[in-house]
Amino acid sequence: MVYPKFVDENVAFSPMPYPENIPEIAEKFNAVVVLTYEYELYYDLEELTKRGVEVLYAPIEDFTAPSLEELLKIVEWIEKKTKEGKKVLVHCLGGSGRSGTVVTAYLMHAHGLSLREALAKVRSLKPSAVETQEQMEVLKELEEHLKG
Repeated sequence: MVYPKFVDENVAFSPMPYPENIPEIAEKFNAVVVLTYEYELYYDLEELTKRGVEVLYAPIEDFTAPSLEELLKIVEWIEKKTKEGKKVLVHCLGGSGRSGTVVTAYLMHAHGLSLREALAKVRSLKPSAVETQEQMEVLKELEEHLKG
């Protein structure tokens, strides 16, 4: 089983779940953010929706980062779900770069943490989180944006 790591009480991130993990994921989470392309998926997205899990399909190329605009859309969706009392899982393939970037951004946006604080928290759970310069850059952009 892939063990999701929680960044707060409602939001977790993990590597790609296997098909046999889907029932358990659907039991623990009401919403899933899928950051991989369909060709990278180990399971059928319909397996989640059939079980009543809301899915945000927001594919990002491996080792790259979303634009600031895309990142904000994803983070706002996660926040909306948590405000509805839902638990949200964010996953990419390895559970480091793309999902690490998104949950770091979520902590900055939802909890008002600085990039340094958010990244330290995420890396305390997964040291390899946020893998590339591009991913760091979009988080720096987000920090500027949030300072307004």
